[in-house]
Amino acid sequence: MAALLLLAQLLMAVSLAAGAGDESDVPVWFAVALVGAAALAAGLWKRPNARGLGNALIIIGAVFAASFFWTLVMPIGAIVVVAGVVISEMRSSAGAFQAS
Repeated sequence: MAALLLLAQLLMAVSLAAGAGDESDVPVWFAVALVGAAALAAGLWKRPNARGLGNALIIIGAVFAASFFWTLVMPIGAIVVVAGVVISEMRSSAGAFQAS
């Protein structure tokens, strides 16, 4: 789901660069889309080796995606991604607790 959210943010950045939106707000929203996509990409890349850092970056990227509130897909996707990361982290810590 985080990868789909990453693609949605990249598409949002492309559409903003192509001229969608209000002229004065385009640079800000374009930067928000790129920073969010970069955070998601870095989180997905780091998560296998550094789980805590990867999770934090994924959550940061999802929060940036949730700022596109006028689309219904991105905030819902962001909520699902954050919930998935939290549930995954809780399960891994519960498994580690039961193993010890």
